Amino acid sequence: MRIKKSSTNNQYIRAGDTWIRDYTKKNVTAIGITNLYSLNEHEQIILNETKNKNYTKISDETINMDNIVIVSDGFNFKWKHLCIAKFPKNVNILVINRALKNWKLMSNKLDPENRRSVNAYVINNPFQEAMSYFPSVENKYFPSCIASTRTNYNFLKNYLGNKYTYEPVPQRDFGVIKKEKYFIDDYRNPICAAIILAYRFNAKKIMMISCDDSFKEKKDFSEKLQNGLWTYPQHIKAQEIIDGNLFWLNYQEDREVKIADWSDGIKYKNALYINNEEDAINFFKEENILNDN
Repeated sequence: MRIKKSSTNNQYIRAGDTWIRDYTKKNVTAIGITNLYSLNEHEQIILNETKNKNYTKISDETINMDNIVIVSDGFNFKWKHLCIAKFPKNVNILVINRALKNWKLMSNKLDPENRRSVNAYVINNPFQEAMSYFPSVENKYFPSCIASTRTNYNFLKNYLGNKYTYEPVPQRDFGVIKKEKYFIDDYRNPICAAIILAYRFNAKKIMMISCDDSFKEKKDFSEKLQNGLWTYPQHIKAQEIIDGNLFWLNYQEDREVKIADWSDGIKYKNALYINNEEDAINFFKEENILNDN
């Protein structure tokens, strides 16, 4: 894979039409070189940044999590997320998209031994759609939230848990260079945000669960995957960007991070593919015998 270096000492790889920055490279001024926002979105983004400027910055906190699972609400989420109850207790949980809305592992109906709390909910949706991500009325479970400063300000205003924000990497064509301990290259994708937050939290093992947008039946403009499921072209593009972020985790020389994916989308080139519940549980044990296939 070709690596492009810039005059700022940043380096990037290409994923479709997006340049993915090496966020593990130290002592550089973080700059994104792909424009991610259209002109008609700038007003909303700037409004969100203004309204969200006074929340505690997650970069000012010292957080260490060796084992992290990133959970979305993709295909088979309802079953797979219940399996997390069987994971070792030292596995930390970052939840994205509508997974928090449907999180069942804090239900009073469960035996206390099978309950698992969420360490943080990660969000970066700048629009009103974010309001549909709130926990269900029956659930009302609000763990700590880590949000981009560009997240819809009404969501953060109404979120009932502890709230922290992160600064997205400034783009060459949009954004102001600020002084932060670190920035997050989120590419407007909460999976990317969670992956890089996990890196910043010094994770040694990261697993993604149901981090896909797959479905059983063909829909207009959808494309068929090798496993027989369907998805939309924009989600295939998003997975390429995610895989680019995983590449930099594998490419770094001073830290080893093991990455696995238990989702139903396209197989990632830069992550171990998990086939079943047993393999998922074994991944987080001290010594695992999984082989990349």
